[in-house]
Amino acid sequence: MKKSLKKILFTILTVFAVFFIVACGNKGDSKLNKEEILQKNVEATNNIKSGNKLVTAKVDIKGGATIEYTFDISLIKDPFALKTILGAKGEDVKITTFIKDGVIYANTLEDNSWQKLDVSEEDMNKFKIILNDSIEIYEVLKDNLDKVSIKEEGENYIISVTKNSDFINEYVKKSLSDTIGQNADLKAKNATLKYIIDKETYFTKSLVLSFDAEVQGQELKALTETTFSNINNVGEITVPEEALNSNN
Repeated sequence: MKKSLKKILFTILTVFAVFFIVACGNKGDSKLNKEEILQKNVEATNNIKSGNKLVTAKVDIKGGATIEYTFDISLIKDPFALKTILGAKGEDVKITTFIKDGVIYANTLEDNSWQKLDVSEEDMNKFKIILNDSIEIYEVLKDNLDKVSIKEEGENYIISVTKNSDFINEYVKKSLSDTIGQNADLKAKNATLKYIIDKETYFTKSLVLSFDAEVQGQELKALTETTFSNINNVGEITVPEEALNSNN
């Protein structure tokens, strides 16, 4: 695989690890107020103070390799603290990162050495929105509610979008272009969406994203699955002593 293409695929997984996949044949309940449910989901998301987020991401390259990553994230918004663990299937190396008290600490676990770097307030604010997936989704869906299906299933609302809707494909293309560069030779299609909202709390429980893309002439299928847990119940995030004492 070309190094530049592999870098692009890694970027797709690490930055665009969020939502989408549709269940075939699911019909929404016309009695449910779509706008009200989605707005309450946004309000609940705005009130999140801490939480865990687990993302599994997979890219199948046509005629080539399959790349799989996992992202395990814990976050407290105020005072801001973050821990992430990035791992790749088939690889022993994991990258552990902490951000706390305005400093980022990173460890590859390969040589067990820690790197430290100051983080600006502006950059920390960017990290704070890691749990805000639902707000971004709402901005995409609010002008296309006629293509949005919501149904009740037990204690949950199930939200999905008509398969391969143009506005979803365009959103994926724009997001990927913003991520890897406007000049990238990129085409996106077959994007699908499904996510689950808790009926009582209106917190998002899970999101799944699936889409096909062509990057630099290489066809691929991408899938990310995201689950949220421990909302507003994350305890102290503690940076290891060896990271705090690192001279790197």
